[in-house]
Amino acid sequence: MKPSPLTLIKTACIIPLMTAAALYAAGPFEKDSDHDGFPDDLEIATGYNPRVNEALKKSAAGGKCGVITTDLLKLGRPHNVLVILDVSGSMREPLGDSSRMEVAKKILARYIDALPAGMKVGFVIYGKTDCGDESVDLIAPVGRLNKGALKGSIAELSPRGSTPIALTLGKVSEYFKGFEADNNHLILISDGMESCGGDPIRSIIELKESDSDPEVTVIGLGVNAATRAQLARIAASSDGVYADVKNENDFISAFAQFFNRMNRFYKDIVCIVSQYNAYLTYETEQFNKSKAYLVKASTKAFDDGARAALKNTEDRIDRNHAARMEAKETLSEMIKNKMDEMEKATNSFVGRE
Repeated sequence: MKPSPLTLIKTACIIPLMTAAALYAAGPFEKDSDHDGFPDDLEIATGYNPRVNEALKKSAAGGKCGVITTDLLKLGRPHNVLVILDVSGSMREPLGDSSRMEVAKKILARYIDALPAGMKVGFVIYGKTDCGDESVDLIAPVGRLNKGALKGSIAELSPRGSTPIALTLGKVSEYFKGFEADNNHLILISDGMESCGGDPIRSIIELKESDSDPEVTVIGLGVNAATRAQLARIAASSDGVYADVKNENDFISAFAQFFNRMNRFYKDIVCIVSQYNAYLTYETEQFNKSKAYLVKASTKAFDDGARAALKNTEDRIDRNHAARMEAKETLSEMIKNKMDEMEKATNSFVGRE
């Protein structure tokens, strides 16, 4: 049996005579599940958890700031939103005095009107047909928001097919392609559970571990207990938020919470920035440990390809570390502008202006 990349990485510095060509061929040092700038294999080899940004967690300890999972290099980057709407046949069912679909259209139009003009937005529907690829349709790719055109497309939707949630989630990384360095958000709206045999929990975990790494909001429309449990698990598995909607006011509240979380996100970041020196201390400690590991591994490599792979990884973490050191000088001003923008959007949506 061929050893896994992880096994090869773990043994690279333990077995002096190991041929590093095998290490190179296995393609290690690529995946970065916690998006902290240190590849998973390197974190494991140096005693860190590849699913936890330790430097960020330690610098936010003590309850002074909220829970921030975003790579600090993304703080000044744009925010993009991808809305995914269920158009399966059950969306014809009532929600209050109207159908689930009509309520969704109404609240989505209000949400679109409130979004900042500079925010990039995409829109996807699933349930057009049965369970194949043709059931999922990218109505509007992530890009500059044309409010009139998007609202017009939504107004024409009608309930039709099945509920391929896993298939749809599996396509999201493709929809965010080119925006991986930004702050991405996914809003999944469904009135039913997976009905096409897929595994939405696995799909959402894989999505969170991808470079797009969106923040996730899941909204359940008039769902039963079993559907609520699955949708809530999708949210929980992505460190996201689940909102249960039984009427139009609940739907408004769910989207208002999205805006409020964006505001809290920036306020928490302001707190983090005030402790940025602490963050840099922990990040530098991990950086130095990683550098030492890579240097040691290189001295035991007998293959030019393996040495090149290790050098590429070293260059990668060098760039990431330098960028984090430089970011301290520019974060505060960028965050202030974003806070003002999101506060205005929140007020617009909830009717305070």
